[in-house]
Amino acid sequence: MADPGDFLQQLGPDMSINIFMQLDDPSDLARACAVSHTWRQFVIANELCKMLCLRMFPEVSCVTHSVEVNNMIEPLKVKSCTSLEWEQRKRNHKVYAFLARGLTSAVGKNCIAEAISASSTDNYPEESVRNTLEPRDRVERRASYWSSKGESDPKVSESLVYKLNAKLCIVTEIHIQPFQAYFQFGYPIYSAKSVRFRMGHLKTPKMDNGTVDDSGDGDESENKYVWTYTSPEFPMVQENCLQQFKLPQPVLSIGGILQVDLLGRVQRQEIDGLYYICVAHVQVLGRPLSPAFDVEIIDSSGRCMLKHYPGVESHASSASLTKDESGTPSRVRTLTAMLMERGVRSWEQMILGTILGNAVVVDSDESDEEIRD
Repeated sequence: MADPGDFLQQLGPDMSINIFMQLDDPSDLARACAVSHTWRQFVIANELCKMLCLRMFPEVSCVTHSVEVNNMIEPLKVKSCTSLEWEQRKRNHKVYAFLARGLTSAVGKNCIAEAISASSTDNYPEESVRNTLEPRDRVERRASYWSSKGESDPKVSESLVYKLNAKLCIVTEIHIQPFQAYFQFGYPIYSAKSVRFRMGHLKTPKMDNGTVDDSGDGDESENKYVWTYTSPEFPMVQENCLQQFKLPQPVLSIGGILQVDLLGRVQRQEIDGLYYICVAHVQVLGRPLSPAFDVEIIDSSGRCMLKHYPGVESHASSASLTKDESGTPSRVRTLTAMLMERGVRSWEQMILGTILGNAVVVDSDESDEEIRD
């Protein structure tokens, strides 16, 4: 029998969804699921965890469906089409609940895995784009930097393409250090006039042959990649320092490809009178969502399948989260690890139990009942 004081019954589904969507923390939805069997069913049936992910990162809209890799070979034990749909929604709820938690985690790690290509390179391989992965501008008494070919027109732009260390990454800012030619008269700094960033994926999975072409023989990025995000332009100063370019909002990079567009030239080389752009170092600050999540690009439009590896997440995360920076066990981190080990439903119950002390919450077996016809 429905609770006469439950606002879900009093307000109806549309208004109730509006109320739930005022929550902006995945933990709040977890608490809501632990309130009652009715509330849990409502959150799952209306895919509120997925809606929360979409609100935080609209890029999630390209996901056509999601799978739990550990459950891909397990047949769903259902008795009707309605039961099948409900079981699928429960699985989606679990996947997007973990994804929402991952999307709200702290960021701050360099996410570049390797340098893929440059639109041009002056002296290859001495001035290869791979040198931009090195934080220092000198290695073993030799200069370490990438240099474009010289141009008489200062408006000619260049681009550097990088592969991120996961196909799903939250990117918050990019750091670039122009190169100062300490071996030339006047110590000129070959910066760009401004910079712009693009993120996307390969047009087809067949193009991912694992090879890197950084010889700079030509810019084929427009033919090879699909860009799903383009940042505004940021002015670059002509200074020998690591310049920070913070994106207006964190971006969920789906596909793991990032391009740095270096727009315009400001420094002419005295020896030949041509304009160059030289970069000493590039960093991409963010957080990879692997190994717990991965994506498979379905077609060139960007539609993709979201894959969740719950077993990988629990084993990889629990060990690192149970100790604080000093190496001693942390009560909060231990609780977090327990939540990940027990799964989403127990996570919902334990959060509520932690808040309310010894309060009784709905039994998980009751909440996982199949919806009857």
